[in-house]
Amino acid sequence: MIYSFFKDFAAPIATVIAAITAAYFVWRQWQTAQNQAATALDQLRYNLFEKRYAIYEDARELLIWLYTECDEPNFRPQDAFPHFMVMNQAVFLFSTETWDWLESVRQDCEKLLKFRESWNGSDSAEHEILMDMAEKLMTHLKEMPERFRNELSFRQLTQSNRI
Repeated sequence: MIYSFFKDFAAPIATVIAAITAAYFVWRQWQTAQNQAATALDQLRYNLFEKRYAIYEDARELLIWLYTECDEPNFRPQDAFPHFMVMNQAVFLFSTETWDWLESVRQDCEKLLKFRESWNGSDSAEHEILMDMAEKLMTHLKEMPERFRNELSFRQLTQSNRI
């Protein structure tokens, strides 16, 4: 009786066991592929970090410089040009959202620089406008860490279940 049971059902049982085993190995391969993809993304972030951080730091320095120096008598607007050249590299290294935000920061900087070129330094109403423009740049400066968080952070360091 046992012999006839195994004779009749051995093939279907073996097929089910083989299918379960194959599904397990496919699942494990999928998990390995997911881990490899995450590792590759982390490696890419690591490789880009220095270039991205240099742009972040340069934009930060530009905003601080404009905020602190824009109403000084010896202010030289042309000193902003090298910072704009560094910001131009962001299009290759950051997401579209970050690039768009950096472009809006750049436009605000250029507005301040153009206004500063026409400012004679004695009109208090114009000085107030200049300071409002500088305050807008300070707002951008305060937004920077959050704006760059996703592209400058590492997954292992920012997960909530840190070791």
